Amino acid sequence: MLKKTADTAVLIFLVIILLTSCSEEPASFSLPKSELPMISFQGFSIPRFPTAQGQLNFAKSGFANPEKKKAALEILFEIFPEARLQCGNAALYLAYMNLGNDYRFAESQNYHNAISDYHAVIETFKEHPQILVKAYWYLGWIHSDLLNQTKPGLSYFWHIVKKYPDIKTGISSPVPWVSLVYPLKENKNQPVRQSTQNKWASLALLEIIRHSRDRVETVKAFDTLWEKYRGTVATGIGINLMLKDKSLGQKVMPYIQPYLALKIANPFLAREIKENAKKY
Repeated sequence: MLKKTADTAVLIFLVIILLTSCSEEPASFSLPKSELPMISFQGFSIPRFPTAQGQLNFAKSGFANPEKKKAALEILFEIFPEARLQCGNAALYLAYMNLGNDYRFAESQNYHNAISDYHAVIETFKEHPQILVKAYWYLGWIHSDLLNQTKPGLSYFWHIVKKYPDIKTGISSPVPWVSLVYPLKENKNQPVRQSTQNKWASLALLEIIRHSRDRVETVKAFDTLWEKYRGTVATGIGINLMLKDKSLGQKVMPYIQPYLALKIANPFLAREIKENAKKY
C-alpha cells in the first residue's frame, strides 16, 4: 500500500540500538591475541580463545580476507560444539556472508544461497529462539527488499510477530540495516542513554507497514504496533510512514499527540511527524 522510492530498497534507521540489558555479546576479547595458542584451520592460523564468546567476538571482527573470516566462524563448530548459542550466531554470520561485501551488488543466486543457509539455521538451532527470530528476520528482508517478493517476505515478518512477540533486539545485532534513534535524557546534568523496549516483533510490524500494499493488512499491523509496542521508536516511524500515504494518514492522526507525549521520538523524527501531519 505504501509506495517505495528508489532509495528505500533497504530502510536504514540511523544511529544506534540501545538495549544494553539484553546484550549477549561482550565487546572485548578474553586475552590479547599474542598470548593465545594458534590453530591451523582451513589453511589459516586462527587464535584459540578460552571461551566460545571470545572466539565468536574475534570471528566477528574485521578481516581483509573473507575466506579467513569464514574459517574463523566455522572453527567455533569444531572447538566449541557445545556452545549452541555462539555457534548459532556464527551460523547467522556465515549465512549472511553469501551476500558478499555489499548485499546491494549480490546476484540472485547469492540471495538463494543465503535463504537456504538461514533455513538450515532454523532447523539446526530450534532450541534458541533468539537465533531463530534473527533467521526469520533475514528471510523476510531478503524476500521483501532484495528479491522484491513481498508475499513470502511479509509471511516471515508476521511469523515473528506471532511466534516471538517478546524477544528484544540485542545491542550488537547482526542485522546491519536496522538501527533506531533513541533520545537522551539528563541525569545530574550528564546525558545518559534511555532504556528501550524495542523488540523484533515491533520491527517486523514496521516492515509490514512499509511493504504491504493491502490497506487492511497495513492498518492491522499498525493497530498491533500501537497496542503492544507503542513505547518504541518503531511506532513513531510507522506513524510517519503512514502519514506519507494519503489513504492511511487519517488513520494515524489521533495517535500523533499521544505518541509524541511519550517523548520516545528524537527531535528529527518528531519534527518530521508534525510536518507530515500538517497536510491533514
